[in-house]
Amino acid sequence: MENSILGTTFVCQIAMIVRDVEKATRRFAELLGVPAPSVIMANEDGSDTVTYMGQPTKGRVKLSFFHMENLVVEFIEPTEDPTTWKDFLDTKGPGVHHIAFKAKNKMLETAKKLEEFGFPLIQNGDKYAYVESTDDLGVILELLDID
Repeated sequence: MENSILGTTFVCQIAMIVRDVEKATRRFAELLGVPAPSVIMANEDGSDTVTYMGQPTKGRVKLSFFHMENLVVEFIEPTEDPTTWKDFLDTKGPGVHHIAFKAKNKMLETAKKLEEFGFPLIQNGDKYAYVESTDDLGVILELLDID
């Protein structure tokens, strides 16, 4: 791991952009035979400091999380706020947006290393950072500052 730019191989989340998070949540719960988790409006109160393409944004988004045995599956419905989520839906439609790696206490340090590697930081909040790696990897990478 010493030579790893990411500093981890721990994938903790896969996230999909959808047009209707309530429908996606309900259908995935039906598929799995589990209760549907709550859908939340993240950052509705503006408590998270969100930056997209170097500019501040409200960064509100509707989310649901399925806690699987080995990782979290996240469904994301963008709002009209400028974000990577809205841009993704507008340009590509629904689909896999990112895979997330646990980067506890090293999120911004790791994001800087990834930028030097050619994956620039495109959006970040207090506990997450997205880097643009789509051209090389087919997906955005997220760094999560979580336990």
